[in-house]
Order: sequence, then structure tokens, then C-alpha cells
Amino acid sequence: MSLSSQNTPQQLPLGVQLRSDAKLSRFVQSQQSALIPALKGLINRQENQSQESFVYLYGRENTGKSYLLQALCNEAELLGISAIYLPLSQTDELSVEMLEGLEHFQLVCLDDVGAVIGDSAWQEALFHLFNRIRDIGHSLLISGVDSPANSQIELPDLRSRLAWGLAFKLEALSDEQKREAIQQEAAARGLVLADEVAQYLLNHGERDLSKQYEYLDQLDRASLQAQRKLTIPFAKQVLGWL
Repeated sequence: MSLSSQNTPQQLPLGVQLRSDAKLSRFVQSQQSALIPALKGLINRQENQSQESFVYLYGRENTGKSYLLQALCNEAELLGISAIYLPLSQTDELSVEMLEGLEHFQLVCLDDVGAVIGDSAWQEALFHLFNRIRDIGHSLLISGVDSPANSQIELPDLRSRLAWGLAFKLEALSDEQKREAIQQEAAARGLVLADEVAQYLLNHGERDLSKQYEYLDQLDRASLQAQRKLTIPFAKQVLGWL
């Protein structure tokens, strides 16, 4: 893979595709009003060098960490900024040498840093990558489960680097917030999704918002084809739920 001036989001050959639908504008926050501006600051540093160059996101599974990393890569593409997304949970398919040269991307997104716990070679390589990104003046976005203060990373130098920038804890959305998010997404597609239908999707389907949006994709297509409103019986029929 060439590392010279790419202007589209890249990911190393892991069989993982960036989500084309991941957008910062679609992310629903429980709190953290400063989060999205901080992320946008990572790709606006050419205009304002005072912006923070490193952001660390942490929280439990299904709080949107991977979504945000991919959304920022997509946002970078729109601005003509080179970006790369690397899910560290799949490092068993890679060698640490593949980190060499990643600092030449203007934005590097490393997902799930906890995946390298117990792997001294990867921790050492990430530490040096962190330093190279800082020295060249590019931006870094990392996600993990633990806060910087509670990180289980064994390498002290890498652990200290995780505490350098801005850190944001992502919280799981309440059911009400998820329902509102689903209805907002439906409205953006020109669909009317009543409260009881949105609640039905949450009660009977997977509760992760990305899956809920997939259900909306199916319902959107079926509704257009059948020229029917979105009702519980129609959703049950389209999604094949009993």
C-alpha cells in the first residue's frame, strides 16, 4: 500500500470496510457537548495549529467509539485530508512493521488500544508511532475501554502518552435517547416513524443503533416499493419477526 498523499480514508488489508454511512452529524450524544468540536479540530489543524492533535475516546462496548473513528475518517475525505483507520483488535493478522510510515497520514485512527495489552512489541511500536505523529504535526484519534488513568497497558511510556491529549468518556444511550435517534434518522429519510413502531424495533431487534439504522434501510426500501406507511404489522412482515 502506498502511503503517498491519499485523500480517501484507508484501512489496512483486514477485510474490514469503513462504514460509508458513518457521519459525525448522525452521532447521538448522551452528554459531552465538546466531543464533536474536538474531533473536528483534529482535521482542522491546518487552519488552526492551536487545535489539540490527540484525542482519546473510552467507554464500554456499543457506545459509538468505532463509529466515531470511522465517521471522522469519512469527514476527512470530504475535506481532502488523508486518513487511515486501523482496528487493533485484528493485529494478529498484521506485523508491527505495518505501522511504519502511518505518520504520513494527516489523521490516524487506532481503534481498541486495549487489544495490545500483553503484547510488548505492539505497545513499543505504537509508542514510537505516537511520537512520529506528534513530531510531524499530524493528528491521532485512539479508542479504548479504560480511561487513561486506569489503562492496563503495561508499557509506561505508551500509557503516559494516552493521557497527553483530550479524553472523552462515551456513555450508553438510554432507551428514550435511542428511540429519539431512530425517529430522527427516519425523519431524515422522509419517513414517519411513530413512537410505538420505534419502540417495537428496539424491543424486538438488536439495540445497537447501527443495527437499528439497518432495519430502517430495509423498511425504507420496502415502504417505497409497497407504498405503505410504517406500522408494526408492516415492520414485522418486512423484518421477518414473529
